[in-house]
Amino acid sequence: MGVAEPVGLVPLEIGQGLDADQWAAQEFGGANLGDSRLAERLVSSAQALGAMPGRTLSGARQGDWPAVKGYYRMIDKPDDAALTAQAILAPHRERTVQRMMGQSTVLCIQDGTDLNYNQLDQCIGLGVLSKNQTGAKTRGLHLHSTFVVSTEGLPLGLLQAQFSAPEPKSKPTLVHSPAFPLKRRRPSPGLRACARVLSSISSCPAPARFA
Repeated sequence: MGVAEPVGLVPLEIGQGLDADQWAAQEFGGANLGDSRLAERLVSSAQALGAMPGRTLSGARQGDWPAVKGYYRMIDKPDDAALTAQAILAPHRERTVQRMMGQSTVLCIQDGTDLNYNQLDQCIGLGVLSKNQTGAKTRGLHLHSTFVVSTEGLPLGLLQAQFSAPEPKSKPTLVHSPAFPLKRRRPSPGLRACARVLSSISSCPAPARFA
C-alpha cells in the first residue's frame, strides 16, 4: 500500500488499544469505505471473527443471518468501489506504524502465500497458481505481505498486503546473447513499504530501526 503516512503520528505501546472490547474499532474504525455504515459493519464483522478465530463468519455470528447477509453485501462491490483490501487495512496499517515508532528495532518479515480457491466454481478474477501433469489448473490468488514484529517476537501488525492473480507460466526460453542483458531485479513491495515508512518517521525523536 503505497500511501504516505499522515504527519504527526504518535508512538503506541504494543498492547495499547487492543483490549477485547475495543480492538476492532481501534484497528479498523477509521476505514474510508465510501459509507460510514460499511465501516461500522467492518468493525462488527472483525470483532465477531476475532472472538472465534478459525471460524467462518456465519459460524462466528452463530445464526445471526441478517449480520451475515450484511457482511456479504458489504464485500460484494465492483472493482472500482471504495471498498478495497487497501482501504480496509489502511487504519490498521497506521496503527502498525505507530506501534513500530514505539520500538527501537522492529523486524519486517515478508512472505508469499497462495490462496487456493479451486473449489469456488463461480468465482471470477482468479489466477493460475499451478498446473499438474495432466494440465489441470489450480486457481486462486497470491498474497504478498509484510508482517512486523518486535525483537521479542510480539506482533505489531501488517505493514502491507498485496493480492495478485498469477498468469499461467510458459516454458522459459534460454537466450545466450549479449543483446539480451539480465534485467535488474526490482525491490519487493515489502522493501518499498519499509523504505517509505522509515523515511516518514526518520524525523521522530527515536525512530524505529528496521531489520
